[in-house]
Amino acid sequence: MINKIKHGILILLALTSFTACQNDDAVTASIDAMVAEPGDLLNQAFPMNKVRVEGKGLEGLKKITLDNTINISFNPNYNSDKSFIFTIPFDEKLGSRFGVQPITFTTGTGSVTKNIEILQPVPTITKTTPAVATPGFPLEIEGTWFYNISSITLAGKAVSYTVKSATSIIIGLPANAVSGSELVVTTPGGSAKKTIDFATIILVSDFDGNGARTEWTSYGDVESFNTSTPGGPTGNYTTLVWGGSTANGYNGSSGGGGASFLSTSNTDAAKAYIDIDVSANVVGANFAIQLNTIDGVNYGYNFKITDVNWITKTISIADFKDNYGFGSNTAANLNPSKINEIKVGVAQGDSPNPSAIKFDNIKIRYQ
Repeated sequence: MINKIKHGILILLALTSFTACQNDDAVTASIDAMVAEPGDLLNQAFPMNKVRVEGKGLEGLKKITLDNTINISFNPNYNSDKSFIFTIPFDEKLGSRFGVQPITFTTGTGSVTKNIEILQPVPTITKTTPAVATPGFPLEIEGTWFYNISSITLAGKAVSYTVKSATSIIIGLPANAVSGSELVVTTPGGSAKKTIDFATIILVSDFDGNGARTEWTSYGDVESFNTSTPGGPTGNYTTLVWGGSTANGYNGSSGGGGASFLSTSNTDAAKAYIDIDVSANVVGANFAIQLNTIDGVNYGYNFKITDVNWITKTISIADFKDNYGFGSNTAANLNPSKINEIKVGVAQGDSPNPSAIKFDNIKIRYQ
């Protein structure tokens, strides 16, 4: 009996010794290096980089947590005792950020926390809207990685901007911007650059002595006409009054003809516009904008005032119609490089009596 007890004690001691040896063989998880691919960055990575973790006791990976909040998915098929691979995510909604931050790996033998630095990528500019910008107007820039912007410059000069998102910025273009200027968006990650082409803008008249046409006269059933009315958007403006007369059946004003406003290469009507500041004495006053007769056709565009306050009206040349704006054929095929005269008047057939239309800063634009 005593021998049996001794034999049992020996077996128990042997088992205890074997288990202890097994526990001694278990390796606590440790990290030797985190290497980003491609580029072999050590303990650093850009968003969407694959990171290869090297160390010991890494088998049985259960969880990866970045910055104590973001759980990172991984493929367990790429997990061994000495290494595994995962991809750096970046999602603002989850709290992703740049800079040094903790990352914790939980494995079958424990957990280990290291620091990793998430680097900010170089921003890119992929698109501008409109594609051809207009000096003095906003421009939307679309791209990537618009975080922590330190400056935006055009031709080396700072411009105002509003960040809509990490992929979209609205900038304010200066009125004197020159086509071919370089736009630069700078962040801690680097700079994105793009050459900006600007629309051709020809000032027809500002009624302050500037523009291609400075001497305006009226014709037809005009009651009064004053090209030096004070108090406009930028100085003097023109007032044309139609008081109800139908003796001629039409009225208008013009700065006269002469050389064409646009170059011979500006041939697409869909890219040509007229900008004009307008107001009136009454809602419903009906403006009539007409072009010089081109290829024997009289093109016009008519619109009614809906707000007696000054607004800038933009009209596409392609939206003009024949028969002084009352026809059915559009000017979509018109060659805008032939335009050398712009006329402004009242469409008498459908306008209050009297109608005092006010206009200023007439421009023709090609983009």
